[in-house]
Amino acid sequence: MIRRSIFSFTDEQFRVQIGDFLDSEIAPCYESWMRAGCVPREAWIKAGQAGLLCRTAPRAYGGHSAPFLQSVVIAEELGKRRFSGLLTFLQSDIVAPYFLQLATEEQKLAYLPRLCSGERIGAIAMTEPQSGSEVAQMRTTISKVDGGFILNGHKTHISNGFTADAVIVAGRDCSAPGGDNTRLTLLIVDTDMQGIKRAPISKSGMQALDTCELIFENCKIPDGKLLGIEGKGLFYLFTFLGLERLMLSIYAQASAVTILQELIHFCQTRKTSTGTLLDYQTTYTKLADLYSECCVNQAFIDTCITEQMRGRHDPRSASIAKLRATEALRSIALLGVQLRGASGISGKSGERATQDLVESCVQSIWGGASEVLRDAVGKSLINCI
Repeated sequence: MIRRSIFSFTDEQFRVQIGDFLDSEIAPCYESWMRAGCVPREAWIKAGQAGLLCRTAPRAYGGHSAPFLQSVVIAEELGKRRFSGLLTFLQSDIVAPYFLQLATEEQKLAYLPRLCSGERIGAIAMTEPQSGSEVAQMRTTISKVDGGFILNGHKTHISNGFTADAVIVAGRDCSAPGGDNTRLTLLIVDTDMQGIKRAPISKSGMQALDTCELIFENCKIPDGKLLGIEGKGLFYLFTFLGLERLMLSIYAQASAVTILQELIHFCQTRKTSTGTLLDYQTTYTKLADLYSECCVNQAFIDTCITEQMRGRHDPRSASIAKLRATEALRSIALLGVQLRGASGISGKSGERATQDLVESCVQSIWGGASEVLRDAVGKSLINCI
């Protein structure tokens, strides 16, 4: 639907391989996973065996030493099918990079091979009830004691949190002079430790995505679970946030293009007294605007992908990509309900259309809400001329 030039023939062969796996192994089970509220562990292991996890990780740690474009292909194929419960890129391209770049060799060997295989599920816990992802208001505390740290706090809306075996937790460093809230520390928390409570969160959208609250009550974390340098957590979070937002924009863009294709097909086949729904100017001009927006967004996202492959990390561009892709997705999903009329809210077609709409709203919130992204991009313009 949109011409692109960043993928090779090998990449497209890999896309077919991933699509076949998703259609044969994931699609038949997905509705039952939505009812259950999570994806079973066996599916993660199957995904690992099929090569969907941690493609870019070195072979020495269980990965495939693959180029970043293969991560892009996987995220796009998940986005096309709207398989939000099996967010393999959360494990592969959001959690794993923390271990690859910050962990000690001992930590890498202990965690990465099983993250790559799907035997271990990872998550990252930053969001809190009172402040969302606003780190300046973070209340979770990490206190240094002999032999380790004491972790206290409450995290919420943590993706993969209920089934996760290891969670990267951000907390305020209590040793910071003057109670500096921006001095954060990251810890690797094994979820079988004492002092951890987990509660699943039911949702109207993305039901198959395991989402939970995490409560830490005097949880003792050994010294060996410190990730990176103590007090440098804020720098680390901002460093990796750009890649997270880029991956979310890739997923959202793939969903948007697919939903738009489905909507155009519906309009072509929906008979009216004068032809089809697509024969009405008000219909095709709206579709034209959204198609144009998707084309522009795709070109920008592909540029961001190319820059990422070159090692040029640009958090501002990633924020713009996520903002534009998720806002376009929401507009397309809303039009998908509207143009379908009564069938947009009833029957199987209505179930899919309304689900797309709800999930588009989720995507404009997670990883930084649209308002937060606009604020971040706006502030970045100061003194940039």
